[in-house]
Amino acid sequence: MRPNRLVVRAYLARGAWLWLAARALLSGVFLLAGTNPLQPSAAAVVEIILLSVGLSFLETHRRRERVFLANLGVRPLVLGALFAGPAMTGEVALRLGAAVFR
Repeated sequence: MRPNRLVVRAYLARGAWLWLAARALLSGVFLLAGTNPLQPSAAAVVEIILLSVGLSFLETHRRRERVFLANLGVRPLVLGALFAGPAMTGEVALRLGAAVFR
């Protein structure tokens, strides 16, 4: 069963905002470490995506929305995909943008 478009849009937006916040903070850490924040290693990109998804799940738990989502029929795997989508898209866009402007 596919989730409702309103639920999909809300959780994609939340995933995008939390990825943006996590990426901004980690970019500052990369700058302090003396590395290029726009071209981290492939392992670092995977870790950034996993961190973003984890923060999104923590935010959902903090807001106590797990029962609400279960009642709507949204499975945790689908929710994880909704949270990972903006993070993967953003990381690919940053990687391609950095390669074009290099």
